Amino acid sequence: MKKWKKTALGFLAVSVFTAGLAFPFSADAKAINQTITPKSTDTVYKDGSVFSSARSEKMRLAAKEQALAKYYITSGKKLDKAVALLEGLPSEKTGLDSSAPYFYRMDKSLTGNYFHHVKVFNPDMETQVGEYYLAKDDSCVFRRLSDNGDFELLEGSTEKLLKKVEVFPTNYIIPLHGAGKVLVRVPGNLPYDLTITSLNENIAKVNNENGQLTVTGNARGYADVLVEVEIGGYVKSAKIRYAVMDERDIAVYEARRAYVPPPIVIGMSWGWGHHHHGGPHHHHRGHGPHGHHRR
Repeated sequence: MKKWKKTALGFLAVSVFTAGLAFPFSADAKAINQTITPKSTDTVYKDGSVFSSARSEKMRLAAKEQALAKYYITSGKKLDKAVALLEGLPSEKTGLDSSAPYFYRMDKSLTGNYFHHVKVFNPDMETQVGEYYLAKDDSCVFRRLSDNGDFELLEGSTEKLLKKVEVFPTNYIIPLHGAGKVLVRVPGNLPYDLTITSLNENIAKVNNENGQLTVTGNARGYADVLVEVEIGGYVKSAKIRYAVMDERDIAVYEARRAYVPPPIVIGMSWGWGHHHHGGPHHHHRGHGPHGHHRR
């Protein structure tokens, strides 16, 4: 059994909500964004346009305003809910001052098809003071720390998050004495702990090479490998079956994959004056070698 920690998560504290992450709506959140959102300039930015350097600042502001409207949510019920959730958490967790005005910005697209990505800025809209990932099912809230890029679980449970994690191999075939890898896809690229255990070390074993876990083929045959991904006290497990092959096995396998059987022709008489004499034809269907089923 080999373990590998992608990013330290020792400081993640899991607190399971019995009633979800519901917080009272904050009436100030929407007003803050309306107040500090800059007024539209009298200039509309056009790509490729030529203008005097005296207008460059106005054009730059116009481009930023257009980008805000295109890529981000800066007002509305969806943002209000996110802001209320963050303001309902203790300030020592979020790092936000409950008495300070902030500008909140949410990506229009979900991160990893699971998280609402929210950034918090000072009223100048330039200085970022916080970055957060809010699960779309309200099950957990993460904060990304600005000093080292680590993630901290602020509130909730990662149980539902782990159900969204994908585990798969780079290839189900490992060359004899070669190595294969296990790929893990986590919504939002959150850090995780990875444990890989070979259930048949005679055929394949797990090695740690410079912090990367690999599965090495020892002998020809099949080996099941147990993969465990841990985030915030919950584990997603998966079993992968590898086939360890030598050069001859691989050559035969590739030849079988490339083989295309000839089309099957069925003889029929349509009654146009042509009469078939003799016994029935036995059409031979070419049975090509069975291909390996990809799991």
